[in-house]
Amino acid sequence: MNSVRGRITLLLSFLFCFRASSSAVIDGGYPGEYLLLYAPSARSMAMAAVPASGASSSFFNPSHLSGLRSKELSFMRSSLLSGGVYTASFLAYPLSERRVVSIGFVSCGIEGAEWVDESGIGNRGTFFDRNSAYSAAYSLPASRHMDIGAALKVVTQDIHLYSDQSFGLDLGMRYIRNRKIIPSLSLQNVIAPSMTFRTGGEADEFPMTARFSLETKPLRGLDFTIDAVFENLSPAADEQSCLFLAAGAEYSVKEALRLRAGYNQSFFSAGFGISMGRTDFDWAVQIRDEGNYFSAGISIKWGMMPQLWQKRLTDRENFLNDFSKNLEIEKAYTIQKGRTVDDIMAEVVKTRYAAAKRYVKNHEYRRAMEEVNAILKLEPHNESAAKLKDDISSGRLKADLQYALAAQYYKNEAYKSALKRVKKAIRLNRDHGEAKFLHSMINARIFIDRGDYYQAKEHLLEAFKMYPDDSECVTLLKGVNDLLKAGQTGKGR
Repeated sequence: MNSVRGRITLLLSFLFCFRASSSAVIDGGYPGEYLLLYAPSARSMAMAAVPASGASSSFFNPSHLSGLRSKELSFMRSSLLSGGVYTASFLAYPLSERRVVSIGFVSCGIEGAEWVDESGIGNRGTFFDRNSAYSAAYSLPASRHMDIGAALKVVTQDIHLYSDQSFGLDLGMRYIRNRKIIPSLSLQNVIAPSMTFRTGGEADEFPMTARFSLETKPLRGLDFTIDAVFENLSPAADEQSCLFLAAGAEYSVKEALRLRAGYNQSFFSAGFGISMGRTDFDWAVQIRDEGNYFSAGISIKWGMMPQLWQKRLTDRENFLNDFSKNLEIEKAYTIQKGRTVDDIMAEVVKTRYAAAKRYVKNHEYRRAMEEVNAILKLEPHNESAAKLKDDISSGRLKADLQYALAAQYYKNEAYKSALKRVKKAIRLNRDHGEAKFLHSMINARIFIDRGDYYQAKEHLLEAFKMYPDDSECVTLLKGVNDLLKAGQTGKGR
């Protein structure tokens, strides 16, 4: 069996065209190397197999999942040399901000390969080799600037008459302090899968591998990633550790087109991506000495969660937490500079009002009210602060928040949730014209889905009276009129 496995390993080495440098381990690479050096998406393929964002990012580093802001389904297929095929499918689901789960399936194999001996002589028939991996990953925030993740995988391999399966664990972390430079680190096979193809046979254990990546944005629209893979951190007596370097770049041409290129020690790569709203199409080619092969992929995004676009307030206004202490500091500074107490008070009021506006922008109304009340204690007749307090107390600002949530649900075609939010907005502010318009549009969409075109028309006419220049309303109204003229009366009168 060892002889058969050795020949198959040699064929896999040719199949994947992994480097054949003096640092390569044993004859044909490591067990499970298709999970270390290949890529799960055409986008990553086009950039020399460096890690790329998306549902498939758990393949290299599960902590990258925390960057997802919507549900995503991805699929990739690649044709390899010698008739091999590589496919990868992933589904990611955000639970909340920076907390994401994903499942994935990777398959790589060859059918009807010629069985040759160590001298390359064939005529021994054919065999197949199928490799697959199922994974489940989870990422979460460890701190304000750090995300961590873990991926549990079950790997299987079928070689001719032999097969086995095992499981492993990958860990990853990513540090985001500056969006222009993002380092990340992953350890693959922390718990290493081990395959034994016959009773009493020698086990093939997947090696532990470390991957360090550095994502940068040197120019607007340009993303550049450097990847360093330290393979086989604990080599056996007849093995060696290896260092594998890769670099990839992506340039966005407007919003619809992305151009990509990459290089590592085995090949050059290039490709492009086309964005069509919620769907992205990707294509890649890898240029090797042994021959070129191509990859194509698609990813579909949907259901962006409204709470994810509500950014948290980063500046906590620590300077103003203790107003009395800060006032004494300002007084001492003013005496040195020859300023008056009135100047101090004016600057404090200005600073607190700016803080209140930032809190309002981030929908933290309680903190905003605290700042406004502090201003009115200093200047009881401050008109701006009084108006802002009235807006907060009356519910108008809360109505704006409910309206924004309703608009997001409406955009995502979740009309029942949108209707619930827009009703809250109208209850909070009876004069909210945009909310009333959206209320009519949501009802119209609901009745159209039910096939009740009379009721849909009535709601569209109400919306048209409020905003006669709205293109969506005009288009829907014309379409409903055409359906009614054609005799599709719906469920109405």
